Amino acid sequence: MKVAELVKISKEALKMMSNSGIKTGDWQHLEMYEEYICMRKNCEKFRYIIAYLAEKYKTSESTIKRVVKRLSSEVTM
Repeated sequence: MKVAELVKISKEALKMMSNSGIKTGDWQHLEMYEEYICMRKNCEKFRYIIAYLAEKYKTSESTIKRVVKRLSSEVTM
């Protein structure tokens, strides 16, 4: 399959994602985000969660905060 064919098949979903400000690479952060949600449900403190995830996923705390903010935002259709 060529890239153009895949884009054509996914055109509407990609268009909606682009209009909503969703980055195509956000799929890479879903596991981390789900872990964040689970820890929040367990009443862990925000600061602890961010530090823990930053260390676990070998990234900065500011990156974790940006990803959480982006993936937590509502999508308007």
